[in-house]
Amino acid sequence: MLAVRLVNLMQRTGLTLSLAELFQHPSVESAAALLSLGEAGGQADGLVVVRAGEHGTPLFLMHEFSGRDVYFPTLAQHIGGEFPIYGLPGVTLGQAQLRTIECMAQRMVGIIRAVQPHGPYRLAGWSFGGVLAHEVAQQLLGLDEPVEFIGMLDSYAPNPLAQDKAMWSGEGLDKRQLLGHCRGRSMMLGAEGEAALAAVQALEAQIEQLDFTALFQRCQAQQLTDPELASVSAADAWHYFDREAAHRLALAHYRVSPASQTIHLFRAQELMDGQPLPSPTRGWEERFDTGLLRCIDIPGDHRTMMKPPHIQALGQALTQALDAVVMPEPAPYQPLLTIQTGHAGHAPIFCVPGAGDSVTGFIHLTEAIGPEWPIIGLQPRGLDGVSVPHSEVEAAAAFYLQAIEQIYPQGPVHLIGHSFGGWVAHAMAAQLQQAGREVASLTLIDSEAPGGDGTAGKPYTATAALQRLIDTLQLSCGKSLGIDPAMFANADDTTQLRLLHEGMVRAGVLSERAAPDAMHGPVRTFATALRTVYQPRLAYTGPVRLVLVDDPTLDEWGNQREQAAMLEGWQRRVDDLAVWYGPGNHFTILKAPNVFSFAAWWHDGLSVAVGPVLS
Repeated sequence: MLAVRLVNLMQRTGLTLSLAELFQHPSVESAAALLSLGEAGGQADGLVVVRAGEHGTPLFLMHEFSGRDVYFPTLAQHIGGEFPIYGLPGVTLGQAQLRTIECMAQRMVGIIRAVQPHGPYRLAGWSFGGVLAHEVAQQLLGLDEPVEFIGMLDSYAPNPLAQDKAMWSGEGLDKRQLLGHCRGRSMMLGAEGEAALAAVQALEAQIEQLDFTALFQRCQAQQLTDPELASVSAADAWHYFDREAAHRLALAHYRVSPASQTIHLFRAQELMDGQPLPSPTRGWEERFDTGLLRCIDIPGDHRTMMKPPHIQALGQALTQALDAVVMPEPAPYQPLLTIQTGHAGHAPIFCVPGAGDSVTGFIHLTEAIGPEWPIIGLQPRGLDGVSVPHSEVEAAAAFYLQAIEQIYPQGPVHLIGHSFGGWVAHAMAAQLQQAGREVASLTLIDSEAPGGDGTAGKPYTATAALQRLIDTLQLSCGKSLGIDPAMFANADDTTQLRLLHEGMVRAGVLSERAAPDAMHGPVRTFATALRTVYQPRLAYTGPVRLVLVDDPTLDEWGNQREQAAMLEGWQRRVDDLAVWYGPGNHFTILKAPNVFSFAAWWHDGLSVAVGPVLS
């Protein structure tokens, strides 16, 4: 705690030194030398070099709930080996905070890959950091990068309840987090903290009448905050609690994805004062296959496990687990599904569906485009509820092209992408062109322009993504699912998925015999795509054909504005762009009778006959 105070005091005087650097340079002379050389803080933004090393796979530690780097150096001192250890603290205080777990993990993936471009990766995190480590792992796996180790240091599974979502929405999150901090500290003191707890309760009753500054000053005056905050200004404290409130909000809206490999859970054996008895797996048995959980007991409670002498035992257990880890084999996944075999002499048409959608959406295209054309769908990974969806457009494109290479190693190909699938098709065309393969045609059906200025590429919470999926399903089937928006928004995760399932059955979109978890895979895949930002790394210089259709939820002027934005966005990326304003809407363009108009336009655009396909 003294080290934390020293770092805070130095930062207030303009001296930038991380906690890890202080531990690495414990004397006044060595710390002064580091500062004079200007090396402190010179590392990559958001990265702390906790232990330098040149041998072995690095270990990346995720920050705990406060976002600070407090535990990184103390734990690293007790981890054996010569491999480097890096710490990832939270977004710097004073900067705009990220407010979803997915966005936080995406930031960390970028930082990690700047140091270690490719896997295998080893990740661990204490408490909140374990949740981050899991999500970082999922996103790395979504990039087709191997993850060797995931360690959760007494991390509890998020269990977002309806009241949590309501509490951590709207105004005053910073004030609620401040009082939550004071309440937690008071409870930790046991009987000695009863008076402090009563003071917190009194302030909770006044929370609406006080602004943050006045509330914080009262907490300071009554010594309700941690000692390190005793001399902090209200302005600085606001940044601290704004970051914690962002983390609380993110947890309240996070839906945990299933694990696909072993998770090492290091459990504190003792309870903190007033702590109820937790489940043996800290709640993860409701999220993961218990066969993937490897539980390791550590002396101490949730906090003291990070203090001597228990931290030595934790470091030793973590070292042993890292030494014994075996790289898991990736589960095989075949994305190619033949919709129509076609005839020899026609280049194959590869179709990429939209976010969370299936290749079955292209069934009507086979009748419209003709029986002579081979039509193969590229089924997005993750729809089965087991595999991990791709977290990057280019990664999905590369994965699909590897599969295509197995059956069509040579010759031209046609690419058709619907909605989000248009981004993937565009990336595939760019990669094929770079490899010297011929792209016979590239067609994008109602696909937003890349860049994140449209619907996709935004920081959706789990609830917001589900609400968007409901809108999409209703547009697709032309019926209401009969789900009350206000009730849905305030419901917990389990209730939301049940309401979605019931609504889809009611509208005839899903069979009554469908399993209760039938939509878990599509929901996750849809949400992953919805959060994905596409900024093409490769340019495609061939001709592109873009289909635009009306959105029935917009008026004439709204459709003109939206389509003009899509057209302008693609024109900035593509030199040779042909546009067709098709009949129907985003989904009915691929259904009869509109799909016949689309097929006729597609045929008319084929400038040259395509020769036989080489295989």
